[in-house]
Amino acid sequence: MDTDEIRDRLIAQGKMRDDVELVNIWQDLRGRSEAELAHLEGEPPRMPIPDEDGELENITPFYDVFRNSRTGRVIRRNYLRGDGSLLLADIEDPKLGRRFILHSPAGEPMVEWRRPRDFYNAWITATVTTSPAVVIVDDKKVSEFIHEISDRDFALILFLHGSHLSHPWNGNHGQPLRARTDTMRNFDRFDIVGVQTQQQAEAIRAMGFSGDNIRLLTGELPQGSIVADPSMGREMGNAVMVANLIDLKRIEHPIRAIAKLRDRGVAVSLTVLGEGPARPKLEALVDELDLSDRVKLPGYVDDVHERLESASFSTLTSTSEGLPLSLLEAMGAGCVPIVYDITYGPRDVIDQGVNGFITPWSDIDALADQIESFLSLEPSEVESMRRAAVKSVERYLPEAGYRRWQNALTDMRLTNLPDNGDAKSAPSIQAKKLTCTPIAGGSRIEIAIDGIHQLIAETLQLVVAGRKLSTFFICGLSEISFRRFGHRMVLAFDLDDESFSESADETFDVFLRRSQDLWTSKRRISTPKRFRATTAAAREWYSTKHGNLSVKPRM
Repeated sequence: MDTDEIRDRLIAQGKMRDDVELVNIWQDLRGRSEAELAHLEGEPPRMPIPDEDGELENITPFYDVFRNSRTGRVIRRNYLRGDGSLLLADIEDPKLGRRFILHSPAGEPMVEWRRPRDFYNAWITATVTTSPAVVIVDDKKVSEFIHEISDRDFALILFLHGSHLSHPWNGNHGQPLRARTDTMRNFDRFDIVGVQTQQQAEAIRAMGFSGDNIRLLTGELPQGSIVADPSMGREMGNAVMVANLIDLKRIEHPIRAIAKLRDRGVAVSLTVLGEGPARPKLEALVDELDLSDRVKLPGYVDDVHERLESASFSTLTSTSEGLPLSLLEAMGAGCVPIVYDITYGPRDVIDQGVNGFITPWSDIDALADQIESFLSLEPSEVESMRRAAVKSVERYLPEAGYRRWQNALTDMRLTNLPDNGDAKSAPSIQAKKLTCTPIAGGSRIEIAIDGIHQLIAETLQLVVAGRKLSTFFICGLSEISFRRFGHRMVLAFDLDDESFSESADETFDVFLRRSQDLWTSKRRISTPKRFRATTAAAREWYSTKHGNLSVKPRM
């Protein structure tokens, strides 16, 4: 909690410039006067406020917890000032639910919020007051709620480190990660979204977003990671893998590939640099396959770069990645990469057969075959690949990354976010006529609506959201026309069957949403009384018992 100590330490280590301010929400709030606290906007405190109750547990000098004496459940959290006075009470109110109540230095309740995210957003809004300002978020938890700030004067940038999908190896149409669900649902409310690979940008666009706010803002190689003149005199069968010993990296795959090559009489060895909880399992596998003379697990070492410079090739077999730094570092040292077709990373960096090799995802036999094929290349071909590998990662050096960020910030424009109002009370949109017809590769949904302004209609999207799964996709307006002398507007949306490809048994509910609206502001489509279920491709569009449009697999 001592941000001054942390800041001094980082500056001394050369990791932070001395003109950078480091702010922690609790330290900041403890130092604010009553007038400064009044800048945090929320609801007036509701009376009565429950008294302190339960068993007191002192966590720190600034933080107390109260537990239900019978269940042990936390029912209250008190955040304290340095003098011991109450700053904020986080209370489980038996009547109202959760409440966050800010108190003045004199102990008087000032303002309250009903959700943690509303409290944090109020603090962010009251803290980021200089103009122009840019808020860059690369934390999953913060990105899940900061997009809800609609009346902001600052630009908002999201930086995605890894995949946004739970199972990206299955394709682009699956469920968002649980920790990314609200972020992706409100993706178009960020002014810029930085991704590390073009492949991930394509996956986001496959969800139906225009991608206008996507920028390629990759991770960076440390200075000195690239060898100007890579050594060519390397033992061809010497492989290095830089990876934490965790299940995600699937280190057992290259180990099994080494066993297959040993059985073919191919001379090849593997050294895995890293540590982690999977070590016992991997050591047991090495013993089981009798590979102790070919596979080494030295743990963390201080000479990673030197080992990469002497290795012939590197490998990577993870289930998924963002943009693997270990791949870039290996290529920068002249190692030829032989890796799985991982989502995401390799396709953006590797030109097949020119600076490395990509093999089918999870195919150990194909990995072994490719290694054997590489070992049979002529020395001149290998030399060319090493030089190409080094050259291809120069675009990931800090100076190149700085220019990408500079260009993105220079060209950035603030998103004009809609005023969402009270989303919970918004009724369904009544369709006067509704048709669902098959088209090549999908379905066309035409919705006739009365009393909607054309400017609003032109911003509408069709949202198709899983009922049990978090899977969703959106469709922009394909066509707009007028009927009945211009009093009725007909909106047409074309849906691609591929969008349902990873949700074969799922029922989806259908909504209309203005572009850049909060996800919670989307509205159901109420079907006309004469609407009858219709079939398009393998799915049935039908009216629910509440009279709203949904789509399910055809039985």
